Amino acid sequence: MTDLEEILARYRHYGPSYKPGQKAPFSGTYICDRGTMQPPVRIQLSRGEEFPEVPGLGEHTRWRGTNIQA
Repeated sequence: MTDLEEILARYRHYGPSYKPGQKAPFSGTYICDRGTMQPPVRIQLSRGEEFPEVPGLGEHTRWRGTNIQA
């Protein structure tokens, strides 16, 4: 069985991903694709703010930066 870290390692070359509780390295829009057919979740954080958990994913939430300037 593949563990979560092995799955995440496949996507690391697309850029860093952030876990809930980590602090945003820069201000901007972040996205969580959730790995499902559901629409992605987008948040806007200022530098130093903590990443939240997505309801239903909990600790498995992973955020990545976008170039969206919403």
